[in-house]
Amino acid sequence: MRKEIRVSDLFKNGFMNNSVQFNEVEVTTKDNSSFIRGIDFSNNHLIHEFDSEICVSSDEHLIKLHFSLEGTYCYQPLRHIKYLVQIPENHCNMFYYPTTEGRDIFFKGNAKSFEIYVKPSLLKNLLGTEFEHSFEKLKNAIRNSNSFVLWDKSKFIPPSIRSKINEIIQCPYDGEIRKTYLDSKLTVLMIDFLLGRQTSKLSKGNIKLLNSDYLALVRVEDYIRNNLKEPLKIVDLADLAGFNATKLKRDFKKLYGVTVFKYITALRMEVAKSLITQDGVTIAHAAYEVGYANPQHFTTAFKRTMGYVPSELKPAVQ
Repeated sequence: MRKEIRVSDLFKNGFMNNSVQFNEVEVTTKDNSSFIRGIDFSNNHLIHEFDSEICVSSDEHLIKLHFSLEGTYCYQPLRHIKYLVQIPENHCNMFYYPTTEGRDIFFKGNAKSFEIYVKPSLLKNLLGTEFEHSFEKLKNAIRNSNSFVLWDKSKFIPPSIRSKINEIIQCPYDGEIRKTYLDSKLTVLMIDFLLGRQTSKLSKGNIKLLNSDYLALVRVEDYIRNNLKEPLKIVDLADLAGFNATKLKRDFKKLYGVTVFKYITALRMEVAKSLITQDGVTIAHAAYEVGYANPQHFTTAFKRTMGYVPSELKPAVQ
């Protein structure tokens, strides 16, 4: 299957001065067949069967921010094979689309991605002098029509970034208000992604990890995210990774920028916040769903992490 990106069409109803567009892409696999939704080949209302690879070309240069919310994704530019971009579940990266062909690769199984296409000219306007200082390699890639990837090893999606993505996906407005709302949310998301505390801290310096260790840590992070209700002990997580406890704690912080326990707590609080605000569950129920038997202990941890108590998220009807 082929996808040809025509920039004038892509950004026709775009955001941030028609220089940004986002998509939700979902892949569903059943009976050994994969179906994709959210990519406009010809009719956006159809679900297209495909073989997990899509050839992609563009009539102009583009930058893409990709967030793998579920499942694993790869992008491979056919002219510059060394820039294979691997983005495991709950990880993100940014790369540069030259006009030459590349391949979007979705591994077998269900997947859900959030992707943002950006005109290169926008980054200079958005970041100002910070773009000149921090993105020299990207500027050179654009100048020479070479492929570029921001991080050799994709970074995890910080809970705060995932929360901003959910706010965009779940936009409650229509018409002009929707555009204003999404302009502001996309601006904040992109600035936090490119220059924010979590991602910028992770991008400083080259994180040296064996690929096998990197994948083991991705497996641990995936287990954490899918088992927040359970007690999560360092010794058990270390066994899952095939590490000792010291190596797990050291390498997890090296890759994710925070300790294992701080990451678990932050993720639990973001999930609980979503349960309360989006699903309308009680504070006690949200606490239980993220592993707290005592709602008071949950409230204390929530305030310490988020800076306010969970009862401020909605009227106190508990």
